[in-house]
Amino acid sequence: MAFVTFTRPDHTSVAIRVEEIVHFAPVPSAGPLVGPLTEGTRIVFKNQSIQDVVELFSDVLAQIDGA
Repeated sequence: MAFVTFTRPDHTSVAIRVEEIVHFAPVPSAGPLVGPLTEGTRIVFKNQSIQDVVELFSDVLAQIDGA
């Protein structure tokens, strides 16, 4: 079971189980899905919950690929 660690918008750490990730993308910067971050990555899980993290898309991809 592989975990990766990221940073939440409030700058606390969160460990995410890689197997639970469905997809991820840059956080929306406008519209109804906009969140607390202007830059970062939105991770979507199998249960359709989301987690925004401050790490950029390329950094998230590298950590997940390395897990």
